Amino acid sequence: MRRPIRALAVAIALSAAPIAIAAGGVTELNEAGKAAYARGDLATAERLFREALEAAPEESTLHYHLAVVLTKQSRWKEAKDAYERCLRLGPSVALRAAAIEGLRSVTPLAERRYRPPDPEPAPVARRRVQRPADPPDTVRLRRWGGNWVVEATINDFQRANFVVDTGASICSISPRVAASLGLMTHDAPRIPLMTPGGPTSGLLVKIPSIRLGEMEVRDVPAVVHASVDFADGLLGNTFLRHFTITLDPDRGLLTLQPR
Repeated sequence: MRRPIRALAVAIALSAAPIAIAAGGVTELNEAGKAAYARGDLATAERLFREALEAAPEESTLHYHLAVVLTKQSRWKEAKDAYERCLRLGPSVALRAAAIEGLRSVTPLAERRYRPPDPEPAPVARRRVQRPADPPDTVRLRRWGGNWVVEATINDFQRANFVVDTGASICSISPRVAASLGLMTHDAPRIPLMTPGGPTSGLLVKIPSIRLGEMEVRDVPAVVHASVDFADGLLGNTFLRHFTITLDPDRGLLTLQPR
């Protein structure tokens, strides 16, 4: 019997356009791979998705799943190749959008050429030049209208722009970035939201790591929602509550002191 398989990292309504796959346990391997991925067993997830691809090499969803697992392992070139194979196979519109975003994220890292490290300066010279321009607990902001926007690093590899919003009870992240990070799993719960435009809802997810400069918070609750059109999300109190915050508007600096 042929059955559709659901995407691992994006919410795709496959029931309207089922994917025909080869028989022989491909669906079971895919589901087992997703389960391994969900519990953080990336090596097993990779093995299962590769076994499924041996039986169904033309299945674009499996190539996308493998690409997400490789991205999580920081294997940028292999992930890039897997995203490209997924796109060559003509995936659905939603899966294509997620694969393009994933490819865009890993391509600069996959193509980065090795540069030997600079030689260590002499101890005296190092003491003279070691002082940074800004303190380690301070990051720079930029103005966008009446908002302050900061660049953060998500999961140690992807950069995103967040609006600093001390009035937001929870962080939010755009659907585009959430899909590229593999956060939009099919079992993510949906929660109600109250926005300036009225009541709405979004998927509740957990971002493994958000870093501002040297300040990091892990396992940050967030909601998938297109909160603003000029940034990738809102930096709310599920991140900010871990710090005492000082904003210097004249210099455009945000200081975060751990509580």
